[in-house]
Amino acid sequence: MNISEIVQSSGWKNFMAKLYGLGASVVIVGALFKIQHWPAAGLFLTVGLLTEATIFFFSAFEPLHEEVDWTLVYPELAGISEDEAEELRPASARSRGGDGSSALEKFDALLEKAEITPDLFRKLGQGMENLSQTASKLGNIADASVVTNEFVGKVKNASESVEKLSGAYQESTEKLAESVGELTDSYKNTATIIAQSGNNYESLSGSILSISEGSKSYNEQLEALNKNLSALNAVYELQLQGTNDQIKATEKMYAGMNEMLDDLKESAQDTKKYREEVSRLSQNLAALNTVYGNMLAAMNVRSNP
Repeated sequence: MNISEIVQSSGWKNFMAKLYGLGASVVIVGALFKIQHWPAAGLFLTVGLLTEATIFFFSAFEPLHEEVDWTLVYPELAGISEDEAEELRPASARSRGGDGSSALEKFDALLEKAEITPDLFRKLGQGMENLSQTASKLGNIADASVVTNEFVGKVKNASESVEKLSGAYQESTEKLAESVGELTDSYKNTATIIAQSGNNYESLSGSILSISEGSKSYNEQLEALNKNLSALNAVYELQLQGTNDQIKATEKMYAGMNEMLDDLKESAQDTKKYREEVSRLSQNLAALNTVYGNMLAAMNVRSNP
């Protein structure tokens, strides 16, 4: 069972009728919540729009409604234009012939006045031929009538929904009028505040003028102060340069003193060594004097026996 057979079945049509009715009610309730600004209005509006999208999705599978060409059964409904009549008159004149009897001429004249041509007879034959085909399609016409009844029911439901929606719209309009009145009062109060602000602005502009005049003298004092600071900065630079030169000279002096201290340290070490050598020399001389004294004493003893 394919999709075309499913969508043409009575179950599908009943399902779509229920879907249209229930879906429309959900959509209208969502719109009502949004118009009245009730709690969870966004949620209900989202549900309503999703329901409407679902309805449109399923309606895409409905078969197209077949328009019945009633001109096939009743050719006179189609009518014949004046241009076609002008084209058909020469053909009827040629089909009559020029030497017919008076009865045939009267009959031809009657056909001509009635605008009945062979082409019209041919169309009538085609219409009768298609009549049988149209009769076989009466079942589809019955289905179309069922769909039409369903459509009428949906239109009635939609009209009731529109009435409810109009009532809600009227209430919203009243509330909007009240809001507009409140907004007008707010605009008036705002205009009053703006007028007061204008007066305050005038006084503020006067204060700004006096401040600008004071700023001029302040700027003059700042210029004088800047000149003094420039001169002081020049003196400070000169003093800083002299201090740098003095620091360099002091660094050189300290370098010389460090060298002299190093030399003094070396001299002290040499003096220490010299003292140690002198002390040794004194000890050696004392020992030598003792030896010489002993020798002299020994010599004296030998000379006096």
